[in-house]
Amino acid sequence: MNESKGPKLISIESTLESNAQILDASHWGEDFSWEQLQTISYYFKPYAAPKGTVIYTEGEIGSSMGIIVKGAIGIYKNNKLISTLRVGRTFGEMSVIDTQPRSATARAEKDTTFLSLDKSSMLILADKHPSLAFKIIWNISRALSQRLRLTSGQLSEFLESL
Repeated sequence: MNESKGPKLISIESTLESNAQILDASHWGEDFSWEQLQTISYYFKPYAAPKGTVIYTEGEIGSSMGIIVKGAIGIYKNNKLISTLRVGRTFGEMSVIDTQPRSATARAEKDTTFLSLDKSSMLILADKHPSLAFKIIWNISRALSQRLRLTSGQLSEFLESL
């Protein structure tokens, strides 16, 4: 994460309780009991990203995703803003699944806090708590499916306008 010059990510001290509260306040809280949130919160790491911080760069190999707790993340493709993600949204999910080069750049549009989950932590979680790891993968799949539906709709509208 964050190989660029400029503002740097700041690792935040946290507790399992504070991470679980953050997850509970996001859409992830809907799918997990409080006890499950406390268990999975161990695998998430909190970061602060001052405004302008590049979190991921398009083309770099990545293996982590984030859940926005505070602030906003701009998603850039070929240096053009294509989406602004707000509190509760996830970003970078594909890299947890496929560890391929990042398809876009993620940059903090304002001072932002997010929880990060990397592939190695996900694999440890899967080994120790397979049903919880499945629920996380299910949430990731649902988010990716929603984004694909939105993109397909936009592509269809674009093609009709030609």
